[in-house]
Amino acid sequence: MKTHLIAIPIIIFFASCTKTIDVNLRTAASQIVIQGNITNLGGPYYVKINKSVSFDADNTYPAVYGAIVSVLDSNTNVRDYFTQTGNEGYYASNKLSGQIGHTYKLSVIIDGEEYTSSSTMPDYVGINELTFTHTKIFNQVRNLPQVNFKDPQGVTNYYTFTLLVNNVPYKAFYALDDRLTDGNMIRQQLYMDSAYIQMNDLVTVVMASVDKNVYNYYNVLQSNSGASSTTPSNPPSNISNNALGYFGAECVDVKSVTF
Repeated sequence: MKTHLIAIPIIIFFASCTKTIDVNLRTAASQIVIQGNITNLGGPYYVKINKSVSFDADNTYPAVYGAIVSVLDSNTNVRDYFTQTGNEGYYASNKLSGQIGHTYKLSVIIDGEEYTSSSTMPDYVGINELTFTHTKIFNQVRNLPQVNFKDPQGVTNYYTFTLLVNNVPYKAFYALDDRLTDGNMIRQQLYMDSAYIQMNDLVTVVMASVDKNVYNYYNVLQSNSGASSTTPSNPPSNISNNALGYFGAECVDVKSVTF
């Protein structure tokens, strides 16, 4: 997450040109980046805190240490203080257990500044079956995973998907809403643009029911990573005080199949 992710300049130099093109990349102040979620699968849960860097800096995002991180379960009025762990800006919960329908409020205090967010865990929607489709792209056959599930009728639902192949996360973002598919049986293909599933690969999909704010965050990431994306932008954060990132209460289901 770079401060200048919203504008990626492409400079093409032609051999016949004699004029020097000077592009001024403005330097912006570093921002706090917070990423965390609570799920129905039980803890510990993690919140990761880093700082953004300038466009022309290395892809090393400084970890933030010494923060006071807590999450309040508004339904039980129980607050859990997270413990700093490791050296990459991670903070881990101690006693929190995510529950469907509960609202969770995040508080992060850094150098006297507080960053807050709130998210309510949606109802459970499970994966009926994880199958595969065979798609020919650029004269090559690709084996793509397909998530089959029943969308609840009369309820607005938002979903995100995480794909792992042989327990290694595939670097792509998937987000879906049911605006056009409410109450239907959904067959969601997870597109892979640079890798192929091979015989005996273990394929795992994590499907998360999320709130609208988390969906918006992942939907922008999905758009930015697509081939048609021309003006990438920072995804909309649901964290206060101008922080980047997101905090979400997610109801998840996990399915693994060997291809």
